[in-house]
This record gives sequence, C-alpha cells and structure tokens, in this order.
Amino acid sequence: MFKFKATLLMSILLLQACSSNGFHLRSEVDLPKIYQRIQVDNISYDHGLVKAFELALEESGGQLLAKASTIVKINNIREGKQTVAYTKARKAREYLLYLKFGYTIEISGKNASQKREKETKNQRINLDRIFVYDADFALGKAEEEKQIRQELYKEAARLMLLKLQYSKNNT
Repeated sequence: MFKFKATLLMSILLLQACSSNGFHLRSEVDLPKIYQRIQVDNISYDHGLVKAFELALEESGGQLLAKASTIVKINNIREGKQTVAYTKARKAREYLLYLKFGYTIEISGKNASQKREKETKNQRINLDRIFVYDADFALGKAEEEKQIRQELYKEAARLMLLKLQYSKNNT
C-alpha cells in the first residue's frame, strides 16, 4: 500500500513539475488575445465540429460568438467512412472513418470601413481512424462509431487551436 501511495505521489509531482516547465496537457492551449473571441462561418453551428471547437475554445479561455473580428471560415468539409477490410464471407470488417476540411482565418479591422487586416492561407486538416466492425454487436458498434466521430471533431478542434496559438497573426 505504501509503494502505491509513493508511486502516486511521485507521478503527481512529476506532472506538476512538467507543467511548470512549459509542458502542457493535451487539452490546454494558451490563445493570444486576438483569437479569444472567434466567429465560425460556412458551417452550421449544430455541426459536431463547431460544438467541439466551441468547447475547446472555452477550455482555452476564449468564446465562440455570432459576430467577432476574428473569423474562421470552414470550407470543403468531407466526412464519411470507407471499407478497408473484409471477412472471408466478403462482409465489411474494418472501416476508415475520416474528417477532411480546410479553413482560413480572417481578422477584421476595428472600424466598419476597414477591410480585412490579415488573412491566413487555406489550412487543411485530414484526420482518420480505423473502426473494426462486428455484425454480432451492431448496437455497440454504432455507439463506438459515434464516439470515434466525436473524437475526430475534438482532435480537429485541438489542432485548429494549436495552429492559432502559433500563428504569425498573434500580434
């Protein structure tokens, strides 16, 4: 019991030491002030990607607004699944779930008469995950597929925020 407590204490101290030296846990992203209030265009606010982006933005101290000076424009969003492996009976055994899209970032001037100050080139995000399907557990597999899609959205949102964090526009 003592070894377990000592190991747990050492793990906590190690994580704490790492976080004070610039190492951050996966969900943490320190956004520059210019990116803390963001508007998303070209995609429905009900889409899973927007919901995941909003949650990640809030965790980073920002907020998603209907109108903001920083605009993230999502374009060419494609998501779906492809069969990548079959059983001996020629039934689908594995699927590749994917999420692909591009986005640009626009920063409007302070005055309504000013046009866009800065615009990034089109950024691309391509994510995919393998999903093993078993027809004997169809209900459970449907839920697993849904969770994998949500994880793809979360990962895409995290990557977008990281790119914003290290963007050249964070003046």
